[in-house]
Amino acid sequence: MRHSDRRRRIPARPLQWPGAALALLVALAGLPLVPPALGQEIPRLTFAQLGDSMRANFGLTQGILAYSGREVEIQGFIIPAGPPDLSFFLLSRVSGTGNYCCELPSGQDETVYVYVAKGISIRYDPVRVYKIRGMFEAGHQADRSYGVSFFRVRNAHVEEAVGARIFKEEKGR
Repeated sequence: MRHSDRRRRIPARPLQWPGAALALLVALAGLPLVPPALGQEIPRLTFAQLGDSMRANFGLTQGILAYSGREVEIQGFIIPAGPPDLSFFLLSRVSGTGNYCCELPSGQDETVYVYVAKGISIRYDPVRVYKIRGMFEAGHQADRSYGVSFFRVRNAHVEEAVGARIFKEEKGR
């Protein structure tokens, strides 16, 4: 007797799960043909968008309000305005020092209140651009400690925005 003949033969069984196979095919047919994105891209807001969203009656556009409760990213300069550990600061479109013509942020559309996530330490440089990523809030709010704000980022993570462009580039250059 050959070695292959000694193997135990298993009799063929009829397919016993046609209902399950049919259910699987129906479920797969309902899936979109386009593969899902690996991760949703975090929207990047700009100070131009924030400025364009402000209305004379202290209202904001629905476009900017749609970002409330979502994680966003925004770049700007840190302006210390709270505790020395920078657990709270203002993010601005212009630097508080080292700017041209002594330009300072002058309106609520030019500042974002940033509440840093616990345990994060920041290496601060007044002339560096930083990237802030966290939960965005839009709307008029008065804080007992820091005053009135229209834009806030909570639970923020902070990093230097290496290679960030801070000036508009003219087309054709």
